[in-house]
Amino acid sequence: LMYIVPLGVRPMLTPDEFRYGEIPREMIATGDWVVPHLNGLRYFEKPALGYWLNAASLLVFGENAFAVRFSSALSIGLSALLVWFLVRKMKRDDGLGLFAAAIFMTCGLVYGIGTFATLDAMTTLFLTGSLVFFLLAQGIPKFNRAKVLYLILFGAFCGLTFLTKGFLAFVVPGLAIVSFLAWEKRWKDMILLPWIPLAAALLVILPWA
Repeated sequence: LMYIVPLGVRPMLTPDEFRYGEIPREMIATGDWVVPHLNGLRYFEKPALGYWLNAASLLVFGENAFAVRFSSALSIGLSALLVWFLVRKMKRDDGLGLFAAAIFMTCGLVYGIGTFATLDAMTTLFLTGSLVFFLLAQGIPKFNRAKVLYLILFGAFCGLTFLTKGFLAFVVPGLAIVSFLAWEKRWKDMILLPWIPLAAALLVILPWA
């Protein structure tokens, strides 16, 4: 109710919300889903995934403010689900997981980006996913099926972050993870852990790139 109901109530704001509505609208109108265009001009300030998600929303809900903002609200909801999943996996406590997700969703800045049409909510979703799956992977001592799966998901979410906001996808997780592994004095993991995620990220990125 907090996130979905207000989406279509207030007018869209310039320039951001109109930009993130117009580029997907032009994708639908022209049929060109590879190269983003704004007012007919190629627009490569950001990669294409955020525009694809907004275009899908426009196709479902029509050309209106609700549709342009829906991807942001959905992204915050899915981010909260990842927070719940992480706490549940690590603490085995459903109530604590729900509490953590509720705290996340009621933070003012989170609510702001979740009801406003920018790429920040989608970036938050994919960065959260990448760090959640890395944290789960590094907690498994041996390379078994679960660890490999988590590393693949970590890399795939990094790839999705890149397709949304560019090289931020590698800078933010990289700084956090290298600092964490250095603090833990896990020098060997700095060499062994990156390869599976890197391959997964490239598989996600390369078709569009």
